[in-house]
Amino acid sequence: MRHRTGSVVRKAAVAAGAAGLAAMLVATGAVASAQATRTASPHGAPITIGGTLGLTGSFSEPSADYDAVYKLWQQQVNSSGGLLGRPVKITILNDNSSPSTAATEYQTLISQDHVDFLLAPYTTYVGAPIVPIARAAGKILFNGGFVGIQYFNQDKGWMVGSYTYQEPEYPEGVFKLIESMPASKRPTKIAILTDENPFTVVAQNGYDHAGGALGYARQYHLKVVFDQEYPSTTTDFTQLVEKAKASGAQVLIVLGLPDDSDLIAKTVKVIGWKPALECMCGSQVTTLANWPSLGSATDGVLGTDVAWVTQNYPGLSMLQAFASKRHEQVIPNYDITALAILQMLQQGVEGAKSIDQTKVRAWLLSHEVHTAVGNFRLNKNGTTPFNEIITQTIGSQQKPVWPPSVATAKLVSPLP
Repeated sequence: MRHRTGSVVRKAAVAAGAAGLAAMLVATGAVASAQATRTASPHGAPITIGGTLGLTGSFSEPSADYDAVYKLWQQQVNSSGGLLGRPVKITILNDNSSPSTAATEYQTLISQDHVDFLLAPYTTYVGAPIVPIARAAGKILFNGGFVGIQYFNQDKGWMVGSYTYQEPEYPEGVFKLIESMPASKRPTKIAILTDENPFTVVAQNGYDHAGGALGYARQYHLKVVFDQEYPSTTTDFTQLVEKAKASGAQVLIVLGLPDDSDLIAKTVKVIGWKPALECMCGSQVTTLANWPSLGSATDGVLGTDVAWVTQNYPGLSMLQAFASKRHEQVIPNYDITALAILQMLQQGVEGAKSIDQTKVRAWLLSHEVHTAVGNFRLNKNGTTPFNEIITQTIGSQQKPVWPPSVATAKLVSPLP
């Protein structure tokens, strides 16, 4: 895998884990594929895949997870015969967590590097401007990096995604969890804190009169007693969290990105607030490597995820081994969506027996795919069917508590 800039992969643990797991990938055939049985080395011109990540800047930590999994997949595929017998070459350019830089780099990938396939960047903020660029070039945008229901609808299947819930659906699982609680313990008043980011604002308000935390509150007859947006640059949440506490809210729903969500969790702990439920319902921060380092601020906090290792979807056991090598208990959400989108690309190419964009798109929209986020047929707009897992951190352990089919622990509410 080539980087236009120097490698900024998340610290030595990620790099070491990737190197140590490469052999395991080949031995276990973790990425499901008909190519896995091949023994001949790939030959001929490589099939090229390009994209950008914020290897530096605000989104460098999650971008490092994507980068590491892309490398693992490339190693595994090339060791198993490549795609259509040809080697695979992934080019990742550094967008510095900037949408304008990303737009420039995608033009480079398309016009100068002439890559065969495009991978989306991380976050809606960076990725949204890339959607029309890919479409104008006649390229499928393989999107494991961000959500954006309006962009999927506009692109009509020319962008395919591996996130199993789009931004209006992010809070849905926690509301269903509340509905499942015994009436005597069920909270009725909620506070919502929302980052002024395109992704999280839609998670707050919904899209096309559907979903969003405010919409689900109405649907499940819960009273919103505090609803506040905050600038993405906020670094002190004391006043905001104090106001949410003073509102009498029993549930705190945070629709944030990684850094601000962590800060809010810490602030809730510092001011001594113990809401009946506290959900980091924006970015999947509870799955990231630094989550345990927040210590007692994580206790009782709910989070969301796209899959759990006990579901045994293709590649999850490999990703769990990868996480363990980095001394992480939970598979980072970004690892799962990164692998899943490459599994879709691989199955689309092999199913269509072609790298022709129209043929690969047609195959993906008409066949079941088998991925780390599940086995399903894509919706017509290129999104996956809805599937969300709610986890809770108790002590140092994070376990799924909803839905019942996946739960390995019971919800603790209120906290002791």
